[in-house]
Amino acid sequence: MPITLWLAFLGASLLLAIAPGPDNLFVLTQSAVHGARAGITVVLGLCTGLVLQTI
Repeated sequence: MPITLWLAFLGASLLLAIAPGPDNLFVLTQSAVHGARAGITVVLGLCTGLVLQTI
C-alpha cells in the first residue's frame, strides 16, 4: 500500500478517536446544566441501556 493511503487512514483514525460521541456530549451537557447528580444518573441510564441491548 502506498504511504499516502496509510497516512490518510491514520489521520482519519485519530480524528475519529478524539471526537466525542453523542453519549459523551449528552452527559457533559446534562452535568453542566443540572449538576453532577444528573450526570451520574444519565451515565447509569446509558450503561443500563447498553447492558439490555447486549443481553
